[in-house]
Amino acid sequence: MRILAIVLVLVFITEVAVMFALPYIVPGSLNEAGRAIVDAVLLTMVCAPAMWLVIIGPLRRIAVQEHQRSETIVANASESILTFDREGSILSCNRAATELIAIDAEALIGQFMQQVIPGLPDRFSGLPNEFRLDAVRADGHRFPVQVSVSEYPSESQAMRIAIIRDLTESQKAEQQRLTMARETEALRAQQMATLAQLATGVAHEIRNPLTSIKMLIQVNRAKCADEGLPTDDMELVEREIRRMERSVNSLLDYARPERGESTEFAIQDAVRRTVMLIDGRCKTQNVRLQVTAPDPPLLVLGDTAQIQQLLLNLMLNAIDAMPEGGTLELAVVREDKDVILTVSDSGSGISESVLDRLFSPFVSTKPNGVGLGLGICRRIAESHRGSLVGSNRASGGAQFRLSLPLVQSST
Repeated sequence: MRILAIVLVLVFITEVAVMFALPYIVPGSLNEAGRAIVDAVLLTMVCAPAMWLVIIGPLRRIAVQEHQRSETIVANASESILTFDREGSILSCNRAATELIAIDAEALIGQFMQQVIPGLPDRFSGLPNEFRLDAVRADGHRFPVQVSVSEYPSESQAMRIAIIRDLTESQKAEQQRLTMARETEALRAQQMATLAQLATGVAHEIRNPLTSIKMLIQVNRAKCADEGLPTDDMELVEREIRRMERSVNSLLDYARPERGESTEFAIQDAVRRTVMLIDGRCKTQNVRLQVTAPDPPLLVLGDTAQIQQLLLNLMLNAIDAMPEGGTLELAVVREDKDVILTVSDSGSGISESVLDRLFSPFVSTKPNGVGLGLGICRRIAESHRGSLVGSNRASGGAQFRLSLPLVQSST
């Protein structure tokens, strides 16, 4: 509207000036047709340069500047950019593309896209589209790339633009991550083997003497009780012996978990039995228990007792984390081909110093904890082709997420 207003004002002023100057320029003998022709010629001669100076010239300079700016941005972009026609012939490229392909721009322009990226389709069903393919450098070396192809907005000819990203470094980083994960798993397997050897020695060197000592304490405590002598010290010794036995048994279970019988069972049944076991403890400790599970049975394959042991351990840990009371939540949901069991509490959460080593042997936040319970839980989950992860909740407290595969016939 501003340009239109300037044009109208300019034409009006020019026309007025021509009308005033016309009587002095045109001879009086010239007829009306001649006067009109002279008027039009003068108007054109005056308006054309004025419009060029006022409107067309500035607009042209702006267009040239924008074009140069766009070319500068494309030329200096970190991503490789190529334009090509519908036949696949490369029309232009930026500096990053020549560095990526290791070829001069003059040699690259005119080649076909399939020579640079052999797997790129000749025809595209729809654009924009992305592909993960291998590109070929001038020396024949292949490397992974991600190619984004879209239509290039041009009125002169139909073109397409391809943005190429080198995936070499990202794939190296992913490979390093996988290597580290395998090394961590190998280290954990080595720890398990060491623990198995240690557990065997502990079983022979400690368990049998502890049993003998416990039996002697029990016999002597009974004699003292019959004779009316105090037995408090012996009861304390017996309790400590039982605690040592539990530690030894936990170590043995961690190193060599028992192999259960695999059967199909509804996960809701294991949840129901576990809730019955901890219901009294929750009421005693002022912990509100919330259980949500779908009605249709979700069938899993495994050992019911082991899954129940896993859930019981997680829920007892949650109760221990809330000595002053709180809320314990157990949620069962189905996600695609898996069933997800989430145990959450409203306690103080997991310490950041322990979070990364949560399932490592002998790592515990309890004063009298052995630090093997969560490791046993993860072993049980993995033996059922599942996974167990722990984290802190944003609202406060800890959360453990158990994932188990469903039986295919489960609905």
